[in-house]
Amino acid sequence: MALATYVKNGDRMMTYARAVKEGIELAFADGFTGLVPYTDLPEIGELANLAAIELPNPYEVILKNTVGETSELPWDFARHYCDPSYEGRVMAVAASGRQAIGSRIRRLREASEMTQAELAAAAGVGRVTLVRIESGEQSPRYETLVALAAALRRPLAELLAGQSRQ
Repeated sequence: MALATYVKNGDRMMTYARAVKEGIELAFADGFTGLVPYTDLPEIGELANLAAIELPNPYEVILKNTVGETSELPWDFARHYCDPSYEGRVMAVAASGRQAIGSRIRRLREASEMTQAELAAAAGVGRVTLVRIESGEQSPRYETLVALAAALRRPLAELLAGQSRQ
């Protein structure tokens, strides 16, 4: 039986960054590798414009161009180029978050005995927008969350994390 172990959160930890002709080669602690092309790094554009590359910590690469400007490559940006499954996982987490917030808003609306039309009007948002938020199809903007919380007479934290009033 083969056993394997990986560094916890290795998907976030870059261990190697090197400039090559086509872009920045990267490696992560869990073995994923890839290349961020210069075409996706407008501050650099091409190898000739790169003056320095640093990996000051496992979570970011610092690039310095020939005019002295610096730009950061955070681990999550770089991960897209190294792990084909990363985007799908991120999208799944985002969908789950939208569903959770939408369900909480629906539960609180129903507990307040409000219709979608009544809550939407009280919060100053469109009813269709509220329907999309409650169904998890749309992420609410911060301002919309604040307005919904006020219309429901609940703290914003309760919409975000389901915390009950004490």
